[in-house]
Amino acid sequence: MTRSEPANPLYSQGRFVALRLGPGDEVLGSLIDFVVAEGIAAAAIASSVGSLTQAAIRFANQPDATWLEGHFEVVSLIGTLECAAPGEALNGATEPAEGGAHVHLSISDGDGRVIGGHMMLGCRVYTTLEIVLLVLDDVGFTREHCDRSGYPELVIRPAGHSGNQEVSE
Repeated sequence: MTRSEPANPLYSQGRFVALRLGPGDEVLGSLIDFVVAEGIAAAAIASSVGSLTQAAIRFANQPDATWLEGHFEVVSLIGTLECAAPGEALNGATEPAEGGAHVHLSISDGDGRVIGGHMMLGCRVYTTLEIVLLVLDDVGFTREHCDRSGYPELVIRPAGHSGNQEVSE
């Protein structure tokens, strides 16, 4: 087995870490920087609450982000984050760690209207953004090209395995 699939799920022990982003902080970049700095191979956003003054959201099947400015409540922030450890690049070269993410955001405006989609870099905190991450210690996430979708998609492997390495059962 090289990766998790519905017929062969990978289970993981987890631990939680709580973070708070403050006024003006950029959300997605801060989360990616955190998982890279901590060497977290796989994490999921378990909880979030807060507000934004700027949102960059890519709507379904659209190529570019839509930029919104104002005062917004975060009503949902969910997704996965990962750090590709140094030296685990697909070409085998030793390179600095890189982070990846697939995060969706829903926000409401002052009239309670909700909008959401794929979170892009550029979302800025208004007063606070309180986030709880679930760190999955026994698995690692990578993003690899999927022939079926045509996009880089999440691949889940046992911890310590990345790229195209085979995992023996």
